[in-house]
Amino acid sequence: MTTATTKPTAPFPVRSQAASAGPAAPSVDIGKMFKKYLWILIASVIVGVLLGIGSFIVLRKYAPIFQSQVIFQVLPPQTTLEVMVGKDEDEQERFALTQVAQMKSDDVIDSVVSDPRLQALGGDWTKKFTSGGKFQAADAAEWLQDSLVARLVPNTDIIEMKLGWKRANDVTNVLGLVKEKYLFRLEEQSRQQLAPQREALEKQIDAYKKNLDANQTLREQILSDDKVDSLEQRWAAENLELQGIISTLHTVRISKEGAATQLARYEQELNAQGGPTFSDELRSAIEAEPLIQSIHQTLASLSAQKAAMQRQGLGAEHRAMVSTDSLIDSWKSKLDEERDRLLRKRFDAIVDGLRSTIATLNAQETELAITQEQLVTRLVDLSKTMTKVDDIDREIETIIKTRAEMEAQLQTLTSVSRLATSKRIMVLQNERNPDRPIFPNILYMIPAGVVLCLGLTTGIVFLRELLDQRVKGPADIAMIPRTRVLGIVPDASEDSATPNNQMHCAFSAAPRGVVSESFRQIRSPLLKQMDLAGHKSLMVLGGMPGSGASTVASNLAAAAAASGRRTLLVDANFRRPTQHTCFGISDSPGLSDVLAGTTSVQDAAVATQTENLSLLPVGSNANRVVEQLAGHHFGEVLTETMAEYDLVIIDVPPAIISGDGISIANRCDASLLVVRAYAEERGLVARIRNQLAESKAEFLGVVVNGVKASAGGYLRGNIRASQSYADNA
Repeated sequence: MTTATTKPTAPFPVRSQAASAGPAAPSVDIGKMFKKYLWILIASVIVGVLLGIGSFIVLRKYAPIFQSQVIFQVLPPQTTLEVMVGKDEDEQERFALTQVAQMKSDDVIDSVVSDPRLQALGGDWTKKFTSGGKFQAADAAEWLQDSLVARLVPNTDIIEMKLGWKRANDVTNVLGLVKEKYLFRLEEQSRQQLAPQREALEKQIDAYKKNLDANQTLREQILSDDKVDSLEQRWAAENLELQGIISTLHTVRISKEGAATQLARYEQELNAQGGPTFSDELRSAIEAEPLIQSIHQTLASLSAQKAAMQRQGLGAEHRAMVSTDSLIDSWKSKLDEERDRLLRKRFDAIVDGLRSTIATLNAQETELAITQEQLVTRLVDLSKTMTKVDDIDREIETIIKTRAEMEAQLQTLTSVSRLATSKRIMVLQNERNPDRPIFPNILYMIPAGVVLCLGLTTGIVFLRELLDQRVKGPADIAMIPRTRVLGIVPDASEDSATPNNQMHCAFSAAPRGVVSESFRQIRSPLLKQMDLAGHKSLMVLGGMPGSGASTVASNLAAAAAASGRRTLLVDANFRRPTQHTCFGISDSPGLSDVLAGTTSVQDAAVATQTENLSLLPVGSNANRVVEQLAGHHFGEVLTETMAEYDLVIIDVPPAIISGDGISIANRCDASLLVVRAYAEERGLVARIRNQLAESKAEFLGVVVNGVKASAGGYLRGNIRASQSYADNA
């Protein structure tokens, strides 16, 4: 056999994995647990039903509870006699909760237990608190505090007050007395609350009455001091007179301004250099003067004489004509002189008249101004007096109105206090004798018994499953961090095609069985992963004795050989070898002899009945020195076998009893761990997994062996389907 070196035997660098990673936190598969303990849970339900029925019968006979109740309605605050429409939800709830507390207050409870009627009405309930012929009020009050239920029904304005006791008539009477004391207390509180408000209103009404009398007296005194019977009439007369004075004064001032303007113009003309310029109106007035008219007539007569002489043929040089012209000229000059004299006289008269008018108007203006000032002063005084009186009248009116409102409020308060709804609590339902007990109730006792028994049973089962750290299937392996499940191998009892005594060669003995199919499912991904990493040697390590690692190793070797790979199965379990027995060959020569140098691998390896599968047995007992498995020579042997075969599978002792597997893991390419269902615990698997992860060999994952379909439903469907398919093939 040619020897070729395929891989160095020096240890690889340790891969970066958490060596100290422990097991995952305990977890319970609820569905699996339910299937596993289904009949126990069903039995607990039946026991719960029987327990509920029995408890109901016993309690109904010896300890029934009758409950009586009173229902109150909480009303919105009523401050008027009108129908209440709206309400403040927050205030309503606060008031209701206050009343709930009041119903169970010490005042109400103490008044109940101190009422002399209680001992007659309470019956057996009173006897419960009677000792030595004396009623123990303190004990009764404490019992009422604990047993009386008062609550506001959610999202309503309803308050329920309840009390339970074993005698229906007794509990009704006691509850009725509690209701009576509470309502009496409520009425007292309402009366006490209204008393300060009524007293305050009465005081305010009296104060307003006194203020009204004082204002009316003051008003009469003001009118008497001013000697005024009617302020409005006097003020109107004075004001009318003032308006006349103002109008007259305005006219005088306008006339004065006009005269002054005209006088200024005339005086300006008097002072002009050429003398005054007379207006056409003035000239027309002068022309109408008798003297001027007489002169005009004389001139007209002379002009007529001159015209007559001209008609007579007298010339201009005629003495009569000359005399007439001379007279005409003389009268014309006189006309001008008289006209100028009269114009100047008339002009001066106008100026003097204007001056006299202005003087008169000034005097009149002064007199009117004095009169106006006096009238204004009188009107101001009257206005002040009227303002005072008006203020007093308004205050009197306000006082009268406010007093009337307060009197109305007092009347309304008195009327409202007499209404049944003023206390805001109305009894909707009085206490009545209950016709049936509220406890026990069969509708609650049976579910309670079921819940109790089922809950107790479930708790015990859950605790048992939670504390059970054993590996039961692949789900438990998956809970361990960074641990891959390579596959499962069903228990021999799950495979009818594979005899129990042939599990070591199940793949060859029953190639169509469920176990064989499981190894095929493990083989494909396993070989693919090894090919991708270039691995050719695989160590199969069991966790504890009985895990079935040797069986897994032999069947994996057979499955790999069946896929066409030249496979060598090496039995490196020097402590309890089994592979030579499984394949029916001698244990020597074998591995121990090769390591001792007494034989070669080619001579020790034996071809099995399975094609492409050879076995290197454990070797002679005399040469089985476990230290050789950790030596350099074992690495050389492993390198030699990997050069000759496509796959080398090494069977080693369980990890819990020796460190041989860890030593070999530092020489081979890959490793896998075999654990048996319901044998190893997760903590052990995690610890071994960490040890393998720190070795040179790549840890590929875990194979769960001996999985049972009946174990809480683990893979029941898959195993049965595979078995059925194989049986019908």
